[in-house]
Amino acid sequence: MKKSILILTLACGLMTAQAQNANLKKSVEDGIKTSIQQTENREWKEAFATCRALDGMIAVEEQKTRKPAPELHYLVSKERLRMYMRLNNAEQSKLQIDRLEEWSAQAKQDAVTEDLLMTKAGYYQRFGMNDKSLQCYKELVQRRSKGQDEQGVDKCFQNMLAQAKGNNNASLTQALERLYTNWKDSIKGVKAALELKSLKDEYTASQNTLQEKESKISTQQGVIIFLCILVAALGGALLFFIGLMMKNILQIKKLKTSLSIANDNNTSKSKFINNIGEQITPSLDAIEAGNVKPHVKGLKALMSHIQTYMELESTREEHYEMKDLNINALCESIMNKAKESFKPDVVPTLNVPRVNVRTNAEALESVLLYLLANAAQHTETGKITLEFKKRSAHSGQFIVTDTGIGIPEEKRANLFKPFAEVQDLTKGDGLGLPTCSLIAYKLNGTLRLDDEYKKGTRFVLELRS
Repeated sequence: MKKSILILTLACGLMTAQAQNANLKKSVEDGIKTSIQQTENREWKEAFATCRALDGMIAVEEQKTRKPAPELHYLVSKERLRMYMRLNNAEQSKLQIDRLEEWSAQAKQDAVTEDLLMTKAGYYQRFGMNDKSLQCYKELVQRRSKGQDEQGVDKCFQNMLAQAKGNNNASLTQALERLYTNWKDSIKGVKAALELKSLKDEYTASQNTLQEKESKISTQQGVIIFLCILVAALGGALLFFIGLMMKNILQIKKLKTSLSIANDNNTSKSKFINNIGEQITPSLDAIEAGNVKPHVKGLKALMSHIQTYMELESTREEHYEMKDLNINALCESIMNKAKESFKPDVVPTLNVPRVNVRTNAEALESVLLYLLANAAQHTETGKITLEFKKRSAHSGQFIVTDTGIGIPEEKRANLFKPFAEVQDLTKGDGLGLPTCSLIAYKLNGTLRLDDEYKKGTRFVLELRS
């Protein structure tokens, strides 16, 4: 009986404590709503007084229950942070961020930790620390996707994006889209590297196998020749040597059959190689047929261009170092280099004002030289124009126009996509425009084809400072 009474008393005490905690949290939340209303009415002193009163109320309750309530102190400090940020007080805002981190560490609750990351991201963005803000969002994604596979991480991104858009949180939506894009690009880069390594391994193994079998065939043929000479010299041992020759002939047939099977297996394996495999296979076939030099040159160029593309892709968020440049002088130099490859009936035209633009000379030159060389390759008569147009105080466009044959409609969709089509590597590998597009991105710009231009081809490189 006494035991039952004791259990009932403990249960009632626990329920009473839970009710008090719930009431205290409700009081704190109501107090924060009051503070928000006071700041809307520009009653700043009253709002700060409300926060002090909330801290006092929490402290009294902590003394009564002898249980800390860091999650409630966290809510009050977060309200103070909101007010200091509205007052543009960076020093006090930083102090509140430090306090929020202390309360979050004491609370040891996932919800509080995630809210802290969101709050810090807003704080950093408010005071111009965008890199730190993005890092907070990145840490939040990592927490929510920890231990998940590729599909799980993708689903986590999709859920967070949907939630951010539903809450009209533009900064979170933009940050998540940027992180999502970077994550997908990194996955593609890893897959491309693995595919390229697999291709190299397959090609090396095939070459080794072919060399071994060709070496054996040559050896056996030498044996046959030697035996023939020996038969001529030793007529008495003719039958013995004929038998040995037949044996060697059979071995050669077996080796040729084995070689044929190996070639068939290599052909079958090549079918599993995706875009990169399909790109290189025609050149490998041409090399095997004896047309070595142009295709080896094409393969080397492809490997070099792939390496350049991968290096640019892995550092796409590391923008080039910029400085103010005289665009007229730079473009004159670029056009002088490019027009050497123009056909006799093509007139080079330069229309660039004498203005300074903040950019990277080396990277910009590489893009414009490629576009001009590409225009020269497809323009027999008419003119090729390089011009610059200032669009605003912080943006401008470099425009390369030619009066050539133009680009077919069916190829325009894949112009800036690497490995989208099988290319004749002796004529190019299709990585030029995708590489230029990456360089444009690292120049804080974009490269596009002007689809509305119908008298030839026009590329537009738009840069923002």
